[in-house]
Amino acid sequence: MAEPQPLFDYTGYLPECPTWSEAEQALYWADIMECEIHRYDTRSGEHQVLQFPEEVGCFSLREKGGFIVALRSGIWLTDAHGLLRRKVCDNPSNPELARFNDGGTDREGRFYAGTFWGPGDYNGALLMRVDNDLKPKVIQCDI
Repeated sequence: MAEPQPLFDYTGYLPECPTWSEAEQALYWADIMECEIHRYDTRSGEHQVLQFPEEVGCFSLREKGGFIVALRSGIWLTDAHGLLRRKVCDNPSNPELARFNDGGTDREGRFYAGTFWGPGDYNGALLMRVDNDLKPKVIQCDI
């Protein structure tokens, strides 16, 4: 059996949210604390880094290109280059104390994102969902 080999030399600060694009044959991931989304093209070996103004808690690829991305201040739609195009909603928590952390898309295409409560002094995190019509809804508080 062959030994696994790294794709390329990369060390991140807090890489999360690995996402595979079958159509592009590319691996995407976020480096939360570096405020980045990375894209690695497995065919060409090209590594692209998209810079954002705030921590990227999680993201999903959109059918027509670009991303839905949960930044500290709220959830945004972007183009394929990471340019913020439309704010879907504000972070319903206090963004100074809570940032978005984990999330993804379900089979129906709804985007879920949870927050991380920085102080850790009580259960201040929440889970929210953005439906296909881009209406946000808090699903659960104080988790």
